[in-house]
Amino acid sequence: FPSHDIPQKIDLEFINTLGEAGVPFSLIYTKCDKIGITALERQVAKNNETLLEYWEQLPPVFKTSSEKATGRDDVLNYIDHLIKNIRP
Repeated sequence: FPSHDIPQKIDLEFINTLGEAGVPFSLIYTKCDKIGITALERQVAKNNETLLEYWEQLPPVFKTSSEKATGRDDVLNYIDHLIKNIRP
């Protein structure tokens, strides 16, 4: 989700479809260096609150910045984990 928007209806429909199909996914916030840490945490909390209206448990959440390379290793490790645990 963009860091400044509460999940839109189309976002919620998409992730609900993924969940119903059993497709693993995560939420990745990008450009997190563009807003302050407090504003980012407040927005993520709002988004989580909205998502918990539909989900019992949240998917993995990552906060990233390409300029500062934050979150990169966490996302890559998550992808690696998923690949290693895919059952043919």
